[in-house]
Amino acid sequence: MTYGWSSLPPAVLDDLQRLCDGVEIMGIFGQTEAVACHRYFPRHDPAGAGAREDSAPVNRVGVPSPLLASKVTDAEGHDLRGTPGVPGEAVYRSPVITAGYFRDEGATREAFRDGWFHSGDLCAYDEDGGRVMLDRTKDIVKSGGENVSSIRVESVLMSHPSVGRCAVVGVPDDRWGEAVTACVVAAEGAEIDPAALVAHCRARLAGFETPKRVEAFDELPATVGGKVLKHRLREQLRATATPGTDRAPG
Repeated sequence: MTYGWSSLPPAVLDDLQRLCDGVEIMGIFGQTEAVACHRYFPRHDPAGAGAREDSAPVNRVGVPSPLLASKVTDAEGHDLRGTPGVPGEAVYRSPVITAGYFRDEGATREAFRDGWFHSGDLCAYDEDGGRVMLDRTKDIVKSGGENVSSIRVESVLMSHPSVGRCAVVGVPDDRWGEAVTACVVAAEGAEIDPAALVAHCRARLAGFETPKRVEAFDELPATVGGKVLKHRLREQLRATATPGTDRAPG
């Protein structure tokens, strides 16, 4: 069984493994510009995904495809292999990568620097030399001088039984720069309790990662394939934001 497009919460992966006993579950991690499957999970490992009740999940993205040369680099282009936990951008080089963006020379120059295609994916190496997906660079929330991975917070939110779907974005805030904001859709038959969700996150995340706002939605704006359109959420929330105010209780 394969899945892709975006990371699945560890709780969902655990359910799949339980329901599909004996079936190997693989996650495809890719990008249209760099061929659809450039990294994959050899198998789902619940412990590796972060099985401890009091910890946040880790989003490992598996091993490289032989079709691409790839590495994680810092802003100066230095390979971060051997420095586990240090965030950087995943870059790729291969004949299968796109030649550029149609009629957009600026975007092509920005993406192809120093002979490598820059993916926009923020990753880090783990202790074993594998990779952990932290977030898309454009989806990182910069709150109180800290970088917050929206994927990490979303995984924790999705482990709460009242949450059916969620997305985490940054909303401009006078105090924090950006306020970590959780946009949640209730699971079937459940109701959203902002205070309970904040407490759930606080027990598993650092203080700066814990949402400052919790907003309930009937549905989240998404593509036809179901991928959440976070830029639309940011636009909606900016229109209703109260600068400098923590709206989430607790």
